[in-house]
Amino acid sequence: MRIALALDEVPWADDAARMLTRRGASCQRVALEDAAEAPAGAVGLALREPPGPAHAAHLAPLCARAAKAGRPLVLLACFPRALGPRGDIQAASLALLRSHGAILSPDPDAWLETLILVAGFGLPPGPRIAVVAAPGSWLSASAQFLANEAAAAGARATTLIADVGKVGPTDVVLIDREELAGVAPERTTAAMLLPMVGRAELVADDDRRVLVGLRASLAAAVAAGRLRERLAAGLGPAEPAEGDALDVDRERFARQVGKLGARAGDHETKVLLAAWKIPITRQAVATTPSAATRIAKRAGFPVELKAWGPDVPSELDGCPIERDLATAADVRRAFAALGRALGQPAGAPVIVRETPPAGRELRARVVTLAELGRTVLVDLAGAPGPIAAPAPLRAIDAEELARHVEASRLGDPQPDRAALADLLRRASFLACHERIESLDLGRVIAAARGDGVVVADARATLRA
Repeated sequence: MRIALALDEVPWADDAARMLTRRGASCQRVALEDAAEAPAGAVGLALREPPGPAHAAHLAPLCARAAKAGRPLVLLACFPRALGPRGDIQAASLALLRSHGAILSPDPDAWLETLILVAGFGLPPGPRIAVVAAPGSWLSASAQFLANEAAAAGARATTLIADVGKVGPTDVVLIDREELAGVAPERTTAAMLLPMVGRAELVADDDRRVLVGLRASLAAAVAAGRLRERLAAGLGPAEPAEGDALDVDRERFARQVGKLGARAGDHETKVLLAAWKIPITRQAVATTPSAATRIAKRAGFPVELKAWGPDVPSELDGCPIERDLATAADVRRAFAALGRALGQPAGAPVIVRETPPAGRELRARVVTLAELGRTVLVDLAGAPGPIAAPAPLRAIDAEELARHVEASRLGDPQPDRAALADLLRRASFLACHERIESLDLGRVIAAARGDGVVVADARATLRA
């Protein structure tokens, strides 16, 4: 195993080299600029602080060159998550590096195991993983603990299997080294078999090419498998021409863009979204109580009324909304109430819409961030910060963003991630139009799997 370490500014660089050497690796210290050409199977790098846009833009081509050369850059990114605008920059900077072929690890143990895995075994064919462990073993107990931990968080766990011959379709099998020694050739699987031990003191002097610790090994195998998929799909953001393959009503989109000024409110932005076949709430603008009642009957009670206009705040910022309107009388009352709430004269337009479905709610933004360019940012309630990917989105990035969206409560059906990935990808291409400065889908609702997604609130900012 040959590993290059570009750790010139890291205080523990010598410790990392000693640990890798004890694991059977041959370590070479290199300058960062030479990392892509180093004669090694993997390159280790650590960031002491979050990269800024300029730093990330400088590192991205280096990451891509190293990944394409078969010596991917394994980047330790272990620092506190920033909040607010700084959090957007941090997430977008790391996303740019990931999209260009860096393997990001927030955990030092997983970083070490990823270097061992990539340099010693190569990239797995994908991120699907099974764990093979004898009942009652240390590895089996570790797998059960991680499964319980995942279930408590409402997430899915890796499959635990007692017999390698019963492994179904998967990419990687993490197997106890002692178990692997007893596996007959006819019992093997087409997946990559990775031997591992539960604790570092179990690494044998005569066979040190082995992974240590289930949590770190799982993280390493998933991250390395995703890089293999990314290399097959292509590095960096998607090419704008890929949007031509999407089913889009371009004439309708062009007409609507031509009508808009510097800002587009919810209703006008949703016309843009509809042209790109992005699901939106059924709605219309009414200027009188009678018109509002007619629209409500077509939409189907119960309905909602919300203020209309390019300067009306988003729902996240306090847009007045009247909900659960079940009768025509409710609609008339709500029409007058919205006018009073905004201090507008009688007859001020309102939006009448169907009641959005229940589901997991999130916010998706497409913004331009300095040297990072167009970036998709997804905000989830309860998450420590946004998740990001460069725009326009490749299918693999859209799926990765959607993968983070879990059901709100344990036992609830999982959200429709396939529909959400399609929505995010379409929105990312829409927002790369020359007139779109930014796109804010302030309220996206992902219903249960098979029931789709819908945009309930949206805003766009346009260039002159």
